[in-house]
Amino acid sequence: MKCQNLYFPNRPRTSKEVDEQFEKKVPYNYLQLCHFKVEELEKAASCAYTFLIHNPGHEVMQTNLQYYMAIPDIKVDKVRYLEPKDYQDLFLKGAQLYMDGKYNDSIEVMEMSLKEYLVAEEECRLQCEGPLPQISNEEMYIAITNHFTYALRCKLGCPEKLSYMYGQKHENLFMSHYHYLQFNYYKVKNLERTCSAVASYLLHNPHDETMLINKEFYSKQPGISQEWFKPREEALEYHKKHTKETNLLKAIEFHFQFNKINQSASQFLIPPPGAKTDNIEKRKLGKTREKLTKAESIDWFKNFGISLNMNEKKLNGSKRVVLSNLASKEECQKLMNLAMEGGVHGDGYNGKESPHTEFEMFEGLTVARAALLAQRGLVDPLEAHLFLNISEKARQAVEVYFNLETELFFSYTHLVCRTALSDSPDIRHDLSHPIHADNCLLRPNGKCIKEKPAYTWRDYSSILYLNEEFEGGEFIFAKEKNEIQAVVKPSCGLMVAFSAGKENLHGVKAVRKGRRCALAMWYTLDSDQREKERDFAETVLRNLWKKRELSNRSTSENNFSKSTLHKFAELSKNNHMHSHSEL
Repeated sequence: MKCQNLYFPNRPRTSKEVDEQFEKKVPYNYLQLCHFKVEELEKAASCAYTFLIHNPGHEVMQTNLQYYMAIPDIKVDKVRYLEPKDYQDLFLKGAQLYMDGKYNDSIEVMEMSLKEYLVAEEECRLQCEGPLPQISNEEMYIAITNHFTYALRCKLGCPEKLSYMYGQKHENLFMSHYHYLQFNYYKVKNLERTCSAVASYLLHNPHDETMLINKEFYSKQPGISQEWFKPREEALEYHKKHTKETNLLKAIEFHFQFNKINQSASQFLIPPPGAKTDNIEKRKLGKTREKLTKAESIDWFKNFGISLNMNEKKLNGSKRVVLSNLASKEECQKLMNLAMEGGVHGDGYNGKESPHTEFEMFEGLTVARAALLAQRGLVDPLEAHLFLNISEKARQAVEVYFNLETELFFSYTHLVCRTALSDSPDIRHDLSHPIHADNCLLRPNGKCIKEKPAYTWRDYSSILYLNEEFEGGEFIFAKEKNEIQAVVKPSCGLMVAFSAGKENLHGVKAVRKGRRCALAMWYTLDSDQREKERDFAETVLRNLWKKRELSNRSTSENNFSKSTLHKFAELSKNNHMHSHSEL
């Protein structure tokens, strides 16, 4: 503080609120309006797009961006994210070079991306420090402890901040570099570098089944030395630093309680001797709902034409069910069409087209992407609307069947297909999706640990199947990794639903031939973890609907019926929508 006064005596002091506004990219809110006023519309659209990536639920800016994109003179390819980091473009370029089979080029770019990522993370960590607020001497030790803890939390949050690239979140981005590098180095026959990349990846995620299988494969190659499976130096330093800081924060949170005053700081409270500490924050649950009687539940399912297919007894477990008639043949086909037209290879798996097995290709579509594609005329708006409508119907069915006492919110919604590759063997012993739980990490000893990178906030899950024209692909419940309890054969309109913990380990058998599509949904009772992406999708589709309704009225061509519009309004009214900020 003395240095600042000495060298910058007239420098204005900024408040924490101003700092947060810059972090949330609020200046782009002003910039887009300025560009609009001087008729620089593509620049205005880029500012709106950049702002929305950091503030995905901002309704006014969503409307502004939709307005810009509807202007005929605007070229879509000129609308871009204005704050890309060097590592972002490098990573995406390296991934594309790998897909194109240019492995040497991909290695060069991925290595550069890795270095730039570490620079970006160090910059992020430095920004977490900030000045210690001015306080009286009596409060100094509390303020120092509080500030240290806040900065530590902030630093540990940097990997998540850096994982967002052009609005899409790439889980475990640092480790993903090593995933690409091990493939690339293997392709150019540099096995020592391959082994080093594998060891670097496993250092951060030692139980990753895919990488463990890769390690076993590489170990059997001629000339391989086990000494080559040594993590790279930067990976060791990174892991050491993050492990030390994570353990330190856990120790702090175990021994002390926090009274959260605001998002940026906490008042540090020292418990009296012998007092118990509660280091688990209470989740913000939704509104309490009245539990239904058995007769009321039966009437609800009867009203929607939904039938019970398999109960807990037939499925040999608890909090699990199979329901049928959630969707008609026509609805299944429309969602299949939507997946075909809008699905992205590797979506939901950081661009990995074959995340679980080399014999299948995955592609997926989120609700926000479906809405944007509908807005741009690339998919049928009715199919995008059906995506929202059917998933909401499924959510209500889960809420009613398990007779929950509080609201159930969407955590993530994903229309996903997996296709057997043409050169896959007829006899396979691998799984299309390994046995796992949805909210904890399944360890080799059978324990399921609720910690990152597991989605610990997920409480229930469901999968609505869209077709049966394929071989294999059966859903399985398991007691342990090698002990199957029940098998469910997919078909159109069939939905399996279950609680998301260790009590419902599950997986998918290999898809031997054909294409298997399903609507996968994860739910939470924690309102803070709602899928805000649904808000964005609903807003885009509602505005698109209004625009078409006005157009149809003027031409007397009523393509969208009032009854469908009413259903859309009811969906908007009843839905609990939220977002992954994937624009």
